[in-house]
Amino acid sequence: MSISLRKHAAMFLAATFTVGSMATFGAAALEQPTAVLSSTLNHSVGTVLTSAEISNAQQAMAKAKASALKAQQDAAKKAQEDAAKKAKAEAAKKAAEEAAKKEAEIKAAATKTAYNQLVASAATARPVAYSTTYLASDAIKANATALGNYKLTFYDPCVECNGNNLALTATGTTLTEGRTIAVDPSVIPLGSRVFIEGYGVFIAEDTGEAIKGNKIDIAVSTHERANELGVQYANVYLLK
Repeated sequence: MSISLRKHAAMFLAATFTVGSMATFGAAALEQPTAVLSSTLNHSVGTVLTSAEISNAQQAMAKAKASALKAQQDAAKKAQEDAAKKAKAEAAKKAAEEAAKKEAEIKAAATKTAYNQLVASAATARPVAYSTTYLASDAIKANATALGNYKLTFYDPCVECNGNNLALTATGTTLTEGRTIAVDPSVIPLGSRVFIEGYGVFIAEDTGEAIKGNKIDIAVSTHERANELGVQYANVYLLK
């Protein structure tokens, strides 16, 4: 083998040895002394490398080692950054969940308080008329018992509507507009507080032969008003 060919072979083996060692042993291969490289090559192809060629090989090894070390450092840095981002995202998600839970608890407490105040409020005499003021609130929907859609009729204390002119209810109270309603006691117990959407809170104080199932008769002050209000339909909620 000529000197030139042997040198080329030595350089090829040097490259193969360097790449193979790095692929097989990773960073540990970079710790092998350059002398081992020189010794191995010279043993394989004879003493053909000059000092300059050995120096170039040493520089190549040092450069490869530095490149591999930087790659390891970059990978470690990226792993740390990814872990930090993941931890931050998880912390943000947890904080958002806790905030949403707290907000829900506050809202639930507020609606419960509003409902309790509604239940405790007095059903006093007032003109009966439909109003959007009396639409069912979240407090009512969340806490009351929804009875469904009811047919509403209206009656007054006259003999024609009430069977007598004494203005007395089945429970012995005085028939009062804005408070008294007649119900089917098998569906709505007498004494119950009832919310009629669009009309407000009433008390189930009276009954009637024609008041069966999902029908409610709402007391008003005069026969004219009863006729004027006619027949309506509304959602009904049992408060208590």
